[in-house]
Amino acid sequence: MNRSWLGIVFAATIAAVVISPQKGLARAQQPDPGVAAEQTPADEAPEGEEASPCAALAPQRLGGVLSAVPRYGSTYVLVVPDRLAATVPGPTAPAVGGLHVGVTGGDASREVARSLGIANIDEYPVSATAPSQLLQDVKDGKLDAGVLWAPLAGLGILELGLDGVVSVYTVDKPHPAPASLHAASISDPCASAIADELDVNGVLPAELLVTVELRDLLSHGAPKFDLAQARDGAPLFNDTCARCHGPDAVADPKGLAPVDLRLSVRRFSYPGFHYIVLNGRPLKSMPGFRGTVTDEQIALIYQYLKARSNNVLPASSQTPATPAE
Repeated sequence: MNRSWLGIVFAATIAAVVISPQKGLARAQQPDPGVAAEQTPADEAPEGEEASPCAALAPQRLGGVLSAVPRYGSTYVLVVPDRLAATVPGPTAPAVGGLHVGVTGGDASREVARSLGIANIDEYPVSATAPSQLLQDVKDGKLDAGVLWAPLAGLGILELGLDGVVSVYTVDKPHPAPASLHAASISDPCASAIADELDVNGVLPAELLVTVELRDLLSHGAPKFDLAQARDGAPLFNDTCARCHGPDAVADPKGLAPVDLRLSVRRFSYPGFHYIVLNGRPLKSMPGFRGTVTDEQIALIYQYLKARSNNVLPASSQTPATPAE
């Protein structure tokens, strides 16, 4: 057999293997009806992507995890899909009043929706097994928008992949969390992920929309000194204040705010201290911390500074000199 005949035979053999559904390669390319196709579980991230820390959130942990979301515990938001971005560029747009809106969270979310002039409201129960149903209906076009507690909105955006698909606006003054979700905080990476998601979407804590006046704080008496509370205030101070004021309230002469707070705290009335923490000191470039720390946390930081001032609580990493008089 010469080479030309060998070539013809070889080509015919390959064609038969590829074309025939009963042979070799072609058969291997067809699914076997007796074997189920392998699928990626719905809660697994595509290859190359990290799974969301909220993907496996158990229903019984929902309230505790959402209660642990920092900064947004009193915040409610309006969630608007991008298909309405032109007519609803913000929560004060005239078109907001004519929206068909779903609300989740009971009295607070209804009050927020009505404060925006919205009359066409559907109420959704808070479901531990389907906490994102309201936002699913917004995504599917069954609702124009949603008004809900910010941590719940952040969870829904993460669960449904709504980044870049919706706009989220803080609305109205601070309100309490939904009673059905009130629970002791549970430490979980999901809580931080929700806070990060809200930050990325430009959501402001509701406290930042409310002006705090000194006269509103005059009735806040100084907490009675408690060493245990002072110890609880140490990590709060070092997390919140040390970047400018120095670790353990030891002033850094080269720092952003080289003021010895162990001395300064002796001069402040408690209402004055509270006011400065909330509103900052703009003329001295100190930012305010409204929406970042609670009244209870401010009291713990004050207790810590009093303990440091009176030299009854040493620094965590060093033993400082007694503050000069």
